[in-house]
Amino acid sequence: MNNQTLLIVLFTTLLFSCTENKKSTQSTKQVPTNYQVKIDSLLEAYDKNNKFMGSIILSKNGKIVYKNAVGFSNIKLNQKAGIHTKYCIGSVTKSFTATLVFKAIEENKLKLNETIESYFPNIKNAKKITIAHLLQHRSGIPSYTKDKWFFENRTQYISPRKMVSKISAYESNFEPNSKGEYSNSNYFLLSLILEKVYNSSYNNLLQEKICIPLQLNNTYVGKEMNPNESYSYTYDDMWNEFPKTNLSTAKGTGAIVSTPKDLNTFFESLLSGTILSEENLQLMKDVKDRFGMGLFRYTINDRHGFGHRGRIDEFRATSIYFAREKLAFTLISNGATIDINGVYQEILKLYLNDTPIEISENDVKKFVGVYVSQNEPDEKTVFIQDKNVLINFIKNEFKEPLVYKGNNRFVLEQMYAESISFTFSADGKQMVFEQSGNTWKYTKE
Repeated sequence: MNNQTLLIVLFTTLLFSCTENKKSTQSTKQVPTNYQVKIDSLLEAYDKNNKFMGSIILSKNGKIVYKNAVGFSNIKLNQKAGIHTKYCIGSVTKSFTATLVFKAIEENKLKLNETIESYFPNIKNAKKITIAHLLQHRSGIPSYTKDKWFFENRTQYISPRKMVSKISAYESNFEPNSKGEYSNSNYFLLSLILEKVYNSSYNNLLQEKICIPLQLNNTYVGKEMNPNESYSYTYDDMWNEFPKTNLSTAKGTGAIVSTPKDLNTFFESLLSGTILSEENLQLMKDVKDRFGMGLFRYTINDRHGFGHRGRIDEFRATSIYFAREKLAFTLISNGATIDINGVYQEILKLYLNDTPIEISENDVKKFVGVYVSQNEPDEKTVFIQDKNVLINFIKNEFKEPLVYKGNNRFVLEQMYAESISFTFSADGKQMVFEQSGNTWKYTKE
């Protein structure tokens, strides 16, 4: 795959992936810093205009540096959201499930390369599908959440046997390990495998292996509504409660209830290497076709992190840990009328104080033109200009504005893939294309 094709694939991925409580709950003895004031103001504006309800926490070196909650957790009871409000976290559950699988591997209960026919003999290609394929969404098993049957029955209890029967009836989407395709079926099956090899419930394993050691006191598999749990809401002139999915249908793919604080603790512990061996953590982080094993890779303003996002009902959750910065971030929403991806990116930019570096229109002009690869003469990349913004024009189809980083370097920021860097010579006649440690040299026509 050449560089520009890679760029289009990654850009297309990006296209298709998104009163008292209004004030930061910092101690009254602390003077709010600049980023705290800015983030508070942003969230107050969202809350006032019915754009967002939920909770946010940032932790640096394990210590909370920002926390806030806006909106309601229970509108019927006029109950405001607080920093200890618990939310359904949807597919962020998958990171817990993957961690439990690797714990099982370390305890010689499972092997990555073992196939699943002994657990689910009726699933198509069961003799070819491995534990690793399930973890990395490379099994070819269709996602049951795309089945009309699921949405017609999601608010009811459905037994694991019934769920497996439904999943087993699906024809395979592709040959196992030939590509990656996100499927909730994979992690539902992994949770059942864990229950079988340990002869214990998924929730008991979650508590024993992760929550109790890390003191995650507000993290568990959801069932009945517990105190301080939030409902989720849609908005149509007013907030309306969304019918709750029965979490029996989610299990290890999306059944966990938690708080932002607990999620920050979990991801910081996992990604700093205190839960799993270094070898197994690296396996979780190795990305193929956009998927790690229970983790996504995030890039925000040249900063690289790992985590997961989730959605169930009208809940949206995102947790990311940036190892270099030792920064953990979690946002969970129980109602939003705006793109949650945009919300958390803006919050992170305010915290990180990533203000744009200015460049003049005249200086941008030097970098406008067609650049040809020195190794592959047929490969070209095009840059155009909009005032003082340099734009990468990809295959005459996609126009993506670049962020100026100084020293003639521009970056294409991508949320779920590595940033792409373009560094020009001072006269604009040479350019270096860089991504994931690989570099390619170009010359202007």
